[in-house]
Amino acid sequence: MKTIILLIFVFNCFNFSFAAEKIIGNIGFSIGKITNQNGKELKAGDLIYFGDIIKSDNKSKSQILLLDETVITLGEETSIILDEFVYDPKTNLGKISTNIINGSVKVLSGKISEKNPENLIVKTAAGTIGTRGTEFQTIVDEDGLSKVLLIGPGKNNTLGLRPGAVEVSNIFGTVLLDNPFSFTEFSANQIPTPPATISNEQLQEFQSFLDIRANIDSQSVETVIKEGLFDNEQITGNEIIGEIITTALNLADGGLTFDEIADVLGVSVDELLGEEYQAEINNESPENQIALANAEGGDGLAYILKYGGTNLGQTTYGDFQGISSGTYTYTGNNINMAATKGTGSGTFSGVTTVDFANKNITNTYSGTLNLAGNSDVNFSYTFNQDYSGSSASSVIEGNEAKFGINMSNGATSAEPSGGDADFDPTDYNQSGGKYYSHSETNFFNVQMNGSPNPSTGSVATIALNVSRYNNGATDTDNTIDGQRTGIMPSRN
Repeated sequence: MKTIILLIFVFNCFNFSFAAEKIIGNIGFSIGKITNQNGKELKAGDLIYFGDIIKSDNKSKSQILLLDETVITLGEETSIILDEFVYDPKTNLGKISTNIINGSVKVLSGKISEKNPENLIVKTAAGTIGTRGTEFQTIVDEDGLSKVLLIGPGKNNTLGLRPGAVEVSNIFGTVLLDNPFSFTEFSANQIPTPPATISNEQLQEFQSFLDIRANIDSQSVETVIKEGLFDNEQITGNEIIGEIITTALNLADGGLTFDEIADVLGVSVDELLGEEYQAEINNESPENQIALANAEGGDGLAYILKYGGTNLGQTTYGDFQGISSGTYTYTGNNINMAATKGTGSGTFSGVTTVDFANKNITNTYSGTLNLAGNSDVNFSYTFNQDYSGSSASSVIEGNEAKFGINMSNGATSAEPSGGDADFDPTDYNQSGGKYYSHSETNFFNVQMNGSPNPSTGSVATIALNVSRYNNGATDTDNTIDGQRTGIMPSRN
């Protein structure tokens, strides 16, 4: 973050004659391969010039920081032309015009738009997108169809920002998007469609362009976080949390600590954890503290970090019983598992679907793992919970299952077969041939600022713990854990 702030400070200290050299900004960060029109590969800190064509390859993305603090994020396989930039840092007057050739771009407006919103324009082959101090994303496909999503901020955002809007126009007409997550699409031969709340399928299309799970040099993880991902008020959305924590888990030292995460977020450990939870954490070993600190965050957590929200507590059975139709599906893909005791590693995916008509929750956990030097095994386990007869006032804490995973072939079975009374730890040591697994999905009600979605079950946590007992079956000697928090559901 210090590097970014310094760069912006240096840029703004130059007098306006510096624009004659046509430097208009710099690369905030790059993942994968980012090039300009000369084929030069661009990295964090490289300068951007007026008229540059910036291109991201497959599984690549980048963030461009313009002199007025406008932030342009390029998704994978995206090309843009920075074809107009005029800026006076003394008055914050100027004009920005960007042409999207193809791909997906997210724009967070800066000083020019604050002063004169109409002076930030994004062009596509289908028409123009004018901003009113906001954040939005657009996709331009191979056929020239342009799709535009207003992200925010909303009317009651916690950052004190002016509510945003975008005006989408071509020769056939104009529409105004002024509610977060409103959406339109248009082409050179088609008038922009009336504003509508984006569907889950459409939202996933937008998110997929920016959700690049690329490897980042391990020694620069903290630098990458600070240099743009959590830059002041610019926490840039739901592609960020999992990407950085995934990288942190791959660090040679095991990951980030709570102190490091608190420092990155600009808060104290007390503020990050709360007094009661911090006391619990302090009782854990240093290795366990790192594993707990690196529990992966999801899109809901990133949304709350950016726009704010109110935690209304865990979802109750009554909350779900009050919904009579449709489904919510919570998906956590490729969740990393770290060893909190002994040795082992793995990844798993969890899919939890709430069927409101049938009052049933279906959970599937699958993935690849190993413990104590054993070979990798692939596994999959599905369980259901009927909540039709559950107490309406009780929170949903029992959506969990314990199951065995065969160490040799990954075959799964409900464990213990006769319930907890039949639990025998010798089944789960090396000679017993099975790992002991505990999976759980918990639901939380969170009212997210600017989101049209209801608060009930708006985020979930999907978690898996896998252990192997020692030869004497007296205690576990190898354990791996993984979880993803803040998963927002697709709603059908």
